[in-house]
Amino acid sequence: MHRHGVQRLVTVSSSVLDPTWRPTGEFFFNNVLDPLFNRRVGRTAHEDMRRMESLVRESDLDWTIARPSGLFDHPTATRYEVAENVADGLFTARADLAASMLAQLTDDRFVQRAMAVITTEVRPSIAGLLWREAVAKKK
Repeated sequence: MHRHGVQRLVTVSSSVLDPTWRPTGEFFFNNVLDPLFNRRVGRTAHEDMRRMESLVRESDLDWTIARPSGLFDHPTATRYEVAENVADGLFTARADLAASMLAQLTDDRFVQRAMAVITTEVRPSIAGLLWREAVAKKK
């Protein structure tokens, strides 16, 4: 990036990396799915993300780390919400993540900060999301 004069970096991580992230009212997710899948099964991927975040934070770039919650497909961007570090939401539409990242090209609120991104207008079911992401895409 330095060789080509690129100063702005917007990268994707995960809301799981913030230890305080616990979506309000999501008992099953917070007490069963998150500890079992995110904290155990996804441990290696999350360790890689932690290393990536550390390298990005140590750089002298104008970086923003986007931290979506559970990603799902939705055909268009919605009125998503962003917050520094962590947001109270369980899901993020991929279209909202993309829109929030593009917005960072002209918005400096999250320069050298992590930005949580959540979708609030639409919500997939947890069972449907797990099926589509973990089972159906493998076929």
